Amino acid sequence: MTSTKFLYTALGDSITKGYSAPGKRGYVYMLATVLDQRIPCFRVYNAGQKGLTSGQLLLLLGFSPCLRFMVQRAGLLTLWIGGNDLLYTYLRNKMLCRNPAIYEPMLISYQKNINGILSLIRSRQSRPPFVCNLYNPFPHSALAWKLISALNHSLQDACNRWHAPLIDIYSVFQGRQPELIHGYRNGKLSDIRLVGSKPIHPNLQGHQVITGALLNAIYGS
Repeated sequence: MTSTKFLYTALGDSITKGYSAPGKRGYVYMLATVLDQRIPCFRVYNAGQKGLTSGQLLLLLGFSPCLRFMVQRAGLLTLWIGGNDLLYTYLRNKMLCRNPAIYEPMLISYQKNINGILSLIRSRQSRPPFVCNLYNPFPHSALAWKLISALNHSLQDACNRWHAPLIDIYSVFQGRQPELIHGYRNGKLSDIRLVGSKPIHPNLQGHQVITGALLNAIYGS
């Protein structure tokens, strides 16, 4: 008799994909390594995509048969999305319009998208995903603090509505950004360059901290 496989499906963007971790072996790889030692016939599917926004993930969940299957079959789901919604809006504002009112539609869209994402997941999966909120890579920027707080508030409301556990990555990173973020410079939005690397991804230690927070949530601290 063949043993039933236990599938871990990770949804998210470049952070989920492991960017800025050595060999892109980020928190999904680290978490899977631990779970593989504890769960027989363990498998992992990392659906993280560089540059993915909440709207794009919502479309993928609605129209990708492969992703729908991986969500439906998962014994464990994690979700990390939202950073690119903010990043792209900031860059668009910086390059084109320089109008602070541009952020309000982004926040409204994110709120709708995250509820849509959780609704689609719960329609196919009895187990709720473990949802990570967003840390602030720019602690010395008032605008970053305001916008990330608003995104996290929408995440909290959506998790409450859809009965999904929220992992408070924001708090475990707060005050530790220089040691946990790859390429950290001044902690300001102005550190973002139009071309080249951006100081937003966790480094090796940052991914380890995320892994620890997820393990605490999965198994209880």
